[in-house]
Amino acid sequence: MKLHARPLLALAAALALLEGAAPAAAQTMGSTYDDTQLLISQIQTDKRAIVLKSMDLTDTEVPKFTPIYDEYQKERKELYERAADLLNKYASNYDSMTDAAAKSILKDFLKLQEDKLSLTKKYAKRFDTVLPPAKVLRWAQVENKLNALMDFQGARAVPLAH
Repeated sequence: MKLHARPLLALAAALALLEGAAPAAAQTMGSTYDDTQLLISQIQTDKRAIVLKSMDLTDTEVPKFTPIYDEYQKERKELYERAADLLNKYASNYDSMTDAAAKSILKDFLKLQEDKLSLTKKYAKRFDTVLPPAKVLRWAQVENKLNALMDFQGARAVPLAH
């Protein structure tokens, strides 16, 4: 039942590096597109390895799980990109936040949260067609833990609106 601590610690360490990136982004009005893409790609690679290791899949389940998971990761990447865009929008408005900008950012943030949940539900249904229910639950738990870790690191790094 125990999630492998070593891979989680490695991901946590990688995410801790992001902690310094977000305040810098707020100060410099965001990072470049290429840097963002590289960071998202690295997070996804590390996350994929942790998920595969944590799933305890059988030899017959692996080829059924991985193509669906890779599709999930592709769609999740779009959400990471939207989150990066939202952070850049927040950073560019941080020192001169208007009511209109705050409302727009909040609207985008809430929509992003809804879309994350919708994506998890969509893929839980897909995994349910190829994995036993307990492993679908395990996937949702592993994803939730990893996403919570990433969200926590992001939340720590982004200053509150003033």
